[in-house]
Amino acid sequence: MFGTMDMEFPFLNLRASCRIRLPWSAYPGESRLQILTILGKLADASPARQSILKWLAFLVGVLMFVQGPFSAAYRDVARYDRHVDIIKSDWAAANIWLESADCALARGAWLAICKDDRLVPISEVAIADDPGHALFLGLWSRLSERRATLVDIARLNILLNTLGLVILAGFLLAVRATLTSIVLLVLGPVEYLGWMGTSPHWSFIGIVSMASVLPMALVAKEEALLSRRAGQAFIAIGVIALAVAALVREPIGLMACAISLAAIVVAALRRRQMKRPLPGLIAITASVVVAVAAPQWATMARDASFAMEPARHVQTHGLSHTLYIGLGFVENRLGIRYDDAFGEEVARRVDPDVVLGSTEYFRIMRKLYIDQVLEDPLEVARIYVEKAMQTLARPTMHPGPPFGVFLAIAAIHLLIATLFGAWRRLAFVQGLIVEVVALAFALAFLAQAALALPSHAYVVAVNGFVLVLFGVILEFFCRAIWRPVSRRLEPAVILSRLRS
Repeated sequence: MFGTMDMEFPFLNLRASCRIRLPWSAYPGESRLQILTILGKLADASPARQSILKWLAFLVGVLMFVQGPFSAAYRDVARYDRHVDIIKSDWAAANIWLESADCALARGAWLAICKDDRLVPISEVAIADDPGHALFLGLWSRLSERRATLVDIARLNILLNTLGLVILAGFLLAVRATLTSIVLLVLGPVEYLGWMGTSPHWSFIGIVSMASVLPMALVAKEEALLSRRAGQAFIAIGVIALAVAALVREPIGLMACAISLAAIVVAALRRRQMKRPLPGLIAITASVVVAVAAPQWATMARDASFAMEPARHVQTHGLSHTLYIGLGFVENRLGIRYDDAFGEEVARRVDPDVVLGSTEYFRIMRKLYIDQVLEDPLEVARIYVEKAMQTLARPTMHPGPPFGVFLAIAAIHLLIATLFGAWRRLAFVQGLIVEVVALAFALAFLAQAALALPSHAYVVAVNGFVLVLFGVILEFFCRAIWRPVSRRLEPAVILSRLRS
């Protein structure tokens, strides 16, 4: 005799109730009770409970794989505490950040240097330096009421990297790229927290990771991979992360802004296709533009709040100087050398009174750069190709293949999977979104190396995306293997076997 009952299998993502028949006579009474108990628990597990369990599991993963390396790195940077009043950072700007933090502690002014009774903009001392670290250290000194040291710089880098790792891994889990999230949590701490110094470069992997959430979240929300609240939350986090990235490293902020604007275009096309309104995207676009200008907002707020001496230098990193002298990194027939002093020398030929790092200086360098590109575009292209090849030929992660090999593997996988429509067949559209954005950032770092300096210190931040791409490809193939197996484990198939 067969018993009949209605139930749901929420853990198997089956929304509708299914009518199943169990050959109860085949089971002893105790076993029947156990089966009913298990099925009852499954049926009672609401989506909200599943979500809670998922995020509890994520928290456990963070505690297992991230908390230990974070604590070790946080403890190890205490080495900078020895003779703290004597030892200076090898990165000259870091020492100026500490002076600025002392000024914030004494007089409350951020991004400033206290000289007697005067407040001098930090840009007059730390020329063409990004303001992020100085701003955060100054605010921290003011709030904690104690002097910042080299230890605090290193710990700020640790905090930024940890936030970047956890935010990106959390987003991947939210869009159900579960295995990719696990890969990042397990392998990420070595890249994000393996070693820490007092220059800003150590924080780049963290700030670019958190900023990458914005373009991913924009498209994921349109594809209904995130709930309305989760989508809004991750977009808000992404906008804040973009502002942080722009403050800490202007080129990273610009690449994140460009990729986010491209994602907004994709989202707008999707909304137009679905005949949905666009005002929300217009507001997000405005937020992106405001966020990437965070360095300017910070200095404008400072100037409005305190009696500052006039600034002769730009108060951001600036690009045209690096673009121009970057043409001299390899042998060239343009007569350009990769040397800051050479850039100043060339600018003074145009204007003997120009101030290094001033608005006029960057205007001159921009014109000189454009003139070189227009005068000999083939030589400029050759220089860029040579610098790009240097970057592609070296691994960014050790041990690991050359960056170019990994980039080619990811690009080929993306192309083939997309051409054959595998993403939707595997119910892994989120993998497509993540892979496209990760590849976009990887190519942006390659472009930065070609345009400026193919140095490992500037490209190593791409390793976060190397891990994400590896995770996406691994999850793609695991889903492809699991798909036929899962069909055999569907409730209807299992129950038909039980009946037989």
